[in-house]
Amino acid sequence: AVVSTQSTGYEDVVKAGARERDLYRTMRSLESETRKQEQVWNHKKQQLDNETSKAKKQALEQIRVIDSQKTEMEQTVAREEALLRQLVVQRDNALTEYRQHQASLKDTIQLFQTLSSEQERKTKLAEAFS
Repeated sequence: AVVSTQSTGYEDVVKAGARERDLYRTMRSLESETRKQEQVWNHKKQQLDNETSKAKKQALEQIRVIDSQKTEMEQTVAREEALLRQLVVQRDNALTEYRQHQASLKDTIQLFQTLSSEQERKTKLAEAFS
């Protein structure tokens, strides 16, 4: 009876050793797979970081270009507004001058009509006395 207990104990030790070896191989395989997956993840993360950085730089460049265009447009609008104000002043001055000229012309016409009427009257008087 003692011999069979020893052989069963030995078989248990051998089985336990084989089980430990299998577990150790599985653990090493999983560690290896974990390192591979970590490398893949790190590579993908680096790609994502690079793409994100590139996209941010492009967006900032676009914002800079848009800001520059906006500044340029604001300056153009300011120049055009100043030119428009100048044109309005010139128009108003020309309109004032035109109205003054019209009034002066009207006065001249009235004076001419008055002188013509006076000349006609003098001519009629001269004819009447001759």
